[in-house]
Amino acid sequence: MNYKIEKENENNSIDYIHVNVLAMKQTYKGIINDEFLDKINSEEEIQKMVKVHNNRINDKSDRSFILYVDEVPTGIIRVGSSRRDKYKECGEFRAIYLLDEYKKQGYGRLLFEYGIKELINMGYNSMIIDCLKDNPTNSFYQHFGGIIIETVVAKFDEQELEENIYLYNDIKAMI
Repeated sequence: MNYKIEKENENNSIDYIHVNVLAMKQTYKGIINDEFLDKINSEEEIQKMVKVHNNRINDKSDRSFILYVDEVPTGIIRVGSSRRDKYKECGEFRAIYLLDEYKKQGYGRLLFEYGIKELINMGYNSMIIDCLKDNPTNSFYQHFGGIIIETVVAKFDEQELEENIYLYNDIKAMI
C-alpha cells in the first residue's frame, strides 16, 4: 500500500474531520455515551469543525496532518504546545487517530513517529498525551515508553471520564 502524510489545509480539512469523527466513533463506542458520538457526527457540528480547523491552519503552535493510504484518508495526528498549564514546557499530541481497518499494520507507529518529529522541529524535548482510561490505546502509549504522571477527569457534554496523562521525557531519543 502506498501512503503519504499531508499537512492539513483548507482543501483537505474535511478529510481530517471525517477521519477524526469516524475514528472517535470507532474508538470510543461503549466508552463515551452514544449521544455525544452521534452529535459530533451531525452536519451542524461538522460545519462548525470546518470553520475552527480553517481558522487554525496557519497557527504555528498547532500542526495537523492526515495520513492517506492509497489516496484514502485513514489517520490523523495533531501536535502542538501543551494546553495544560502544568506542562507548558512539553509538546502535546492533541490527537492521534487511525481508522480501525488500518490498525495493526504499522500506520499508528508511523503517525506517532511523525508527530514526535514535528514536536522536535517545534523545539520540544518532551511531550504529553492524554488518553481516556478505558481506551484500549493506552497499551500503545505504554509500548512507546509513556509514563502515567496523572489521571484527570475529562468532560464530554455531561459525562465525566477518567483520562491518563502520559509523559515522554526525551523524545529525541525515541527517533
